[in-house]
Amino acid sequence: MKLFKSLLVTSAFLALLAPITATASEINIDEMNSYVRKKSSSKKQFNSQSFSKDIVKINESVERIDSGINEFEAGSFSETTTMSGTASYQIGGVTGSEITEAITSTYSIKTDLNTSFTGEDNLYVGIETGNSSALNDFDLESSVVGGDNLNVASMYYQFPLGEFQIAVGPELDSDDLMPTKTSAYSDKFFFESQYGLKSNFFASRGTGAGVAVARTFDGGLNASASIIGTGASTNSGILTAEGIDVSTLSLGYDADNFGGGIIFQNSDSICTLVNDFIVELCNDYGISAILDEGYSATTIGGYYSPDEKLKFSITSSFLDPSISGTRIDTIQDFQFAVDREWGDGTLHASYKTYPFYKVPDLNGDRIQQDDLGSFVEVYYTYNVNDSLTLRPGVSITMPIQDADDIAAGNDDLAFSLIERTAIGVGATFKF
Repeated sequence: MKLFKSLLVTSAFLALLAPITATASEINIDEMNSYVRKKSSSKKQFNSQSFSKDIVKINESVERIDSGINEFEAGSFSETTTMSGTASYQIGGVTGSEITEAITSTYSIKTDLNTSFTGEDNLYVGIETGNSSALNDFDLESSVVGGDNLNVASMYYQFPLGEFQIAVGPELDSDDLMPTKTSAYSDKFFFESQYGLKSNFFASRGTGAGVAVARTFDGGLNASASIIGTGASTNSGILTAEGIDVSTLSLGYDADNFGGGIIFQNSDSICTLVNDFIVELCNDYGISAILDEGYSATTIGGYYSPDEKLKFSITSSFLDPSISGTRIDTIQDFQFAVDREWGDGTLHASYKTYPFYKVPDLNGDRIQQDDLGSFVEVYYTYNVNDSLTLRPGVSITMPIQDADDIAAGNDDLAFSLIERTAIGVGATFKF
């Protein structure tokens, strides 16, 4: 019964993880996953004197305006601060979705501020907003869930220390400074927005206060390490028994036309596998201390480019979670991807397996690995000009079994993928 109680809470969090349905009682996890013109007329008699006086007044006005502009520009940004960003538009629909099959349209804006104080360092601030939400199912890599509110998504200071690069800040991702490249796949369409489908998903979790160190050696070798306290801004803190800390190590190698690497990550809680909102709840209520013993994840991958227009990538991730008193299998995914320059753009295609879990006996102590199926996505990147990029594409879910198959089985708790097809396009303007 101890396992059953733990699973009730654990599955409630895991239920938020993926576009899947669970049966015993057909739990639908997909639903849990805003010129007034004024006329005037006057007459004036001009002579040579009055005209010259007007010119003097105009010149004085222009000088005052120029002075004001110069003062404004001087006080707006430091000379060493640059701003860039993107404004994106996503439109599409998902057939088979249990959220909505309607065509939805969302937007996002992402702004990057970079400031250097010495010429070798960099203070980075990422600010974003968007209106994607749980009410729509079509999300892309560019989508932002934000309810139209501005959000500081990233903030850290990077500087050199000898041959190493160091980053420290209150909003740091575990892979912000990571030089290791396990895949050359662009990952700019539907996969990146979905649980478990983004490249290196299980080994790239964790955002919060932390520190990272990285180095690229002569000859192509690179390495990095980071530690992130996801609860540093809460009463759970960082490097405490109550907080959820994420440690990441990477080692890689890059040559002219091939490369690869390995990434290892360890987290104090499986809560890190979900979204940022759930991580905050876990930190606030100390969920990690009463539910689980965390997880470790390892991603191994590489890429190869036989010519300048073609790239192949293969990656595999291993996830090893731990719950006290429970035997849990390690799950493994596999991804194969191709990027091919074609015409005036690039064609991208990827296939990825989708492993998950099942519980044969809720009163037992075993959680087993289960293959739910796979996903395929194909999209095209077309650069209309230097500032506008279009990405039309399609993503297809290929489940191995459905809810009826699970209901006819012998497992007390099992899951199946929802058979969905996402079709749409994303447009991104750079500024």
